[in-house]
Amino acid sequence: DLLGCIAMSFHLTISFSLTSATSFFPTTQILTLTAMPDVLSKTSEVSLLVAFFATLLNLLYLEPTSTQVMFDRYKLEDDGKRDSDEYKSLAKSFGKFHGISSLTNLIAFCGGIVHAVRLASKLAA
Repeated sequence: DLLGCIAMSFHLTISFSLTSATSFFPTTQILTLTAMPDVLSKTSEVSLLVAFFATLLNLLYLEPTSTQVMFDRYKLEDDGKRDSDEYKSLAKSFGKFHGISSLTNLIAFCGGIVHAVRLASKLAA
């Protein structure tokens, strides 16, 4: 059980680090919209907006919900109710929210990368 808690702690640290990185990309890249409007393409703008809204969705809804479900599940584990239907329901719900949260992080990260590549290619030309 201790090894599982350590692994979960490490996984959450990595997950929150990725969330911080993906929220940094759109914030920084929004500044390019005002600083260099003639350099941006439609593809770049769309990818930036997708990254921004994916980050907001994750930051304001998916991540807090996932974290709350995780703590509710831990409470049931501590109470010895790991075989209960409620625990199984929470585990399924956590898997769903955590998976969607990871996917939105990946989408935001990819949107930021597309924007950065398009911006760099316009600056190099």
